[in-house]
Amino acid sequence: MLNVLVTGGSRGIGFVVARDLAASGHRIWLCARGMEVVQAAQMIGPTVRASQMDVGDAESVQATFADLRQAWGGADALVHAAAELGEAGSFWELEEDKFAATLMANTAGSFHVARAFVRSWLERSKREDLGQRRGKIVLFAGGGAGYGQPGFLPYGTSKAAVVRMCETMAMELDAARIPIDINVVAPGANETGTRAEARAAADEINTMLPFAKPVALNRWLLSSGSDGVSGRFLNVSDAYTAISAATLGVEAFKLRRTE
Repeated sequence: MLNVLVTGGSRGIGFVVARDLAASGHRIWLCARGMEVVQAAQMIGPTVRASQMDVGDAESVQATFADLRQAWGGADALVHAAAELGEAGSFWELEEDKFAATLMANTAGSFHVARAFVRSWLERSKREDLGQRRGKIVLFAGGGAGYGQPGFLPYGTSKAAVVRMCETMAMELDAARIPIDINVVAPGANETGTRAEARAAADEINTMLPFAKPVALNRWLLSSGSDGVSGRFLNVSDAYTAISAATLGVEAFKLRRTE
């Protein structure tokens, strides 16, 4: 059983992932910015904890991790699904304050929660013997992180930064011999609130993927089968179950220039 903190848990991928993990016997702490997260937790099960947390606010994140540490001793895994689409439109028409707010929510938010998780893990390792256990961090980034998506510059920019952040964090964790794996999931187009917002802004996606796809990839990333796989940008359609840390190429599943 893992202690798992799930952000963006009141709806969409975060909620579905949390429900799947709870059904598998894991202990879930659900977080979101609004009070609806309490109702979402009750829908999943009576033992699911819930907290309001604004990932763009470092103090809010720190407070939640302090509560989690007090209640559970620490988290074994972090699933960071909280995000906002941001303002849509041509870049010269966008408002700078709204652009900055999207980067704060999506990019800085990923930094805040990943940093808090690692700090909590290091504190926990001083109090107890974690043995061969590896911590797990799962971030999310839409298709706009891997290629241009006109009309959605703030979102794509913020998520591309998350992918590069993930790779760099993985390198730093490895260099410091901290046993935590961090990866980014490209979930494809799912029927979420964010997708509805994008559709309203004239972004039509013909092929929608079921939630079962990101749920399955998330399940694998939290399992021992993915131990040592870190700093990667994985799509739900990749043959990831065949991946192992021992055979994975240095440049595999990373954002790179091509000729």
